[in-house]
Amino acid sequence: MQKKLIALAIAGLVSAPAFAQSSVTIYGTLDYGYTVQNNHVGNYAGSFGVGNVDRTGRPGARQGLDSGVSKANRIGFKVTEDLGNGLKVIGVLENGLAGDKTETGILNGTARQSYAALAGGFGTVAFGRHYTPQHLFQSAVDPFSANGVGSSANVLVKDQRLSNLVAYISPSWGGFSFITAYTNSYEADESVDNKSLSLLNLRDTRVIAFAPSFTVNGLFVGLNYHQAKFNMQNTGVEHLRVTEGYVSYDFGPVKVGALYGQRKTALNDDPAATTTTGLNADTDLKLTQWLVGATWKISANDSLLVSYVGRKFDFGDLAGGDLADAKVGQWAIGYEHALSKRTALYAHYAAQHQNSNQRVAGYDGGGTLEAALGVAGWRASGVGLSNIGGTTGYRQGVGIGLRHDF
Repeated sequence: MQKKLIALAIAGLVSAPAFAQSSVTIYGTLDYGYTVQNNHVGNYAGSFGVGNVDRTGRPGARQGLDSGVSKANRIGFKVTEDLGNGLKVIGVLENGLAGDKTETGILNGTARQSYAALAGGFGTVAFGRHYTPQHLFQSAVDPFSANGVGSSANVLVKDQRLSNLVAYISPSWGGFSFITAYTNSYEADESVDNKSLSLLNLRDTRVIAFAPSFTVNGLFVGLNYHQAKFNMQNTGVEHLRVTEGYVSYDFGPVKVGALYGQRKTALNDDPAATTTTGLNADTDLKLTQWLVGATWKISANDSLLVSYVGRKFDFGDLAGGDLADAKVGQWAIGYEHALSKRTALYAHYAAQHQNSNQRVAGYDGGGTLEAALGVAGWRASGVGLSNIGGTTGYRQGVGIGLRHDF
């Protein structure tokens, strides 16, 4: 249950007039469940990532009690101050939780949201680290809300959060609104000369985003466009452009949703960059991805969730032409029973099919080449958890647990 505290928690940081008009909302998620994951790509690819290994040297099944099985555990603080005349200041600090182990403490240092915003009749202007429109829109049309064993995020490539961001969220005009945002450094602070030499972090990567949407009477339609310009030397990547469309409709007992998008990466034609990464500078890379899903309200407290997501990475003439397209698809089904408005029992299952080139994605190349391909979308995929992600490489999984939002 959300607890609104009069600004007692920040009494030493604000003046007396602000104390009388400010509030702090504490919110978060506690999610624990039992998971089983198997059918690892390492059994086929000859090289594999994290996971249990049996006596033959191949990864075995993984099972255990985990946190963040259907939704990542977190705690957040939202501060609101009413300045009068319809003007408000809003601040959010949010941190991930590692609740099933103690060696790292309860707060695991996960970089989540952190921003300050000014809101009024003109809309909202926010500064800090935010969810991207791409993540918000994907979550809106995914029956699993882009979380957990059945998540579309196991397969779909997205830029989930951006740092050092200034964003504008418009008011709603008859259901139409838009988000636009800009950052001069995707992650971390800008380097001294604003020319970072590595793709292994995304410093000095400039991103601009624009995302209009329309919501009325159960219908949601959204479009996301963002472009990243890599102001780096010897990386092999010049810029990235992402375009995705989203639609969902709530019929009452059934809500359906879908998305379709492309991620296009232009390679740097600098001969030095081509030599460094092994990428063919005459070839651009393209990733296409899609989702269809539905949520069926069986009763007031029971829901059935189903989805299918897929992606295809078009290598073109990459690294001498010795690689072909990588494809992956995932079916997911889930059942949830609400014990209350904020607490639910769940059981989710998902299975993936990957072709041979997808099975080695994320484990081939290494160094700058792998980083450049990762930016383009050639990434490992697997049925993951909200706090682990898809790179564990398991292609089949079940998660059963309890989730409470407060």
